[in-house]
Amino acid sequence: MSESTAAGRTLRAGIIGTGGIASGAHIPGYQATAGVELYAVCDVIRERATATAEKFAIPHVFTDYEQMLKLPELDVVSVCTPPFAHKDATIAALQAGKHVLCEKPMALNGLEAQAMVDAWHGARATYGNKFSIGFQSRYGRNAQQLKRFIAAGELGEIYYGRAAALRRRGVPGWGVFTSKAKNGGGPLIDIGVHALDLALWLMGHPQPASVYGVTYRKFGNRPNVFNPWGTWDPQTYDVEDAAFAMIRFGNGAVLQLECSWVLNIERSMSQTILCGTEGGAQLDPFKIFQEKHGTILDVIPPERATEGQGRAGEPSYALEIQGFIKAIREDSDPLVLPEQALMVSRIVDAIYASGESGEAVKL
Repeated sequence: MSESTAAGRTLRAGIIGTGGIASGAHIPGYQATAGVELYAVCDVIRERATATAEKFAIPHVFTDYEQMLKLPELDVVSVCTPPFAHKDATIAALQAGKHVLCEKPMALNGLEAQAMVDAWHGARATYGNKFSIGFQSRYGRNAQQLKRFIAAGELGEIYYGRAAALRRRGVPGWGVFTSKAKNGGGPLIDIGVHALDLALWLMGHPQPASVYGVTYRKFGNRPNVFNPWGTWDPQTYDVEDAAFAMIRFGNGAVLQLECSWVLNIERSMSQTILCGTEGGAQLDPFKIFQEKHGTILDVIPPERATEGQGRAGEPSYALEIQGFIKAIREDSDPLVLPEQALMVSRIVDAIYASGESGEAVKL
């Protein structure tokens, strides 16, 4: 669909996969976006698709996304399936000429992610369609604010970063999260990718050179682990429950990545810390650390922003949808580019490979 056909008219959106991320994020995001109509939903479980359609007054229901994609009036598709189905659904939607927003992780691995990018390049030549991945952390108010500080040179050359997504007890006790075949991995590919993508974006996406990673499964196969998020089967749990990595970039910078579903720490936390030659920063709470006029000082906004919300207090998922629709209407790049998400997948692959071999992996 060209810019001229997208501008000034209602865009019709379809949802593939009607689980929690669809009902809790994508559908409310489209509802909060002007000029968009929720037009169709698809799920392999008809009862779930029908219930979602009735709840949100969506007129068309499918159990086969290939049939849904045949609707010529459908403009935009959100892929909200479990990760093992991301690649095929995304490629089908792109080749049908639809704009596609795929949930994170992009795919089970870098090979699948590359196939998705290749399919987009082929489809874009014909349809001019947009493609993005759901790394909505970039839309958080603190993240946007820090990006402006970095662009203004307030941190100078960023040479060290730390990105953490750590839960004391928070294993998802639902869905396919604890299945490597269906989820691709554990906390690294679930929440670690958010922390990794956000840090890479803030650092300006330097080219990764090598990765050293370690993964642990210390709790997944143990029975009766306290977990407020529900239970899982220790016999079938085959993903990590914690992962840690050091990523070295071609420009000499390094990034320390930490993620867990289960870790004996004081409290769960998400944090991004960056250190540069002219200043440092942390996201939550937002602070800038600098040296000026013979002293050190902290720059702290008088009104603390809530991480995960935008300037108007809107949830980051709503801002993500609005940003994607804006890119379609203006024929501009979305905030998250497919190649950037592909880099995340490649780094995740390298962390897993390093964890298995005990050696650093060159990229």
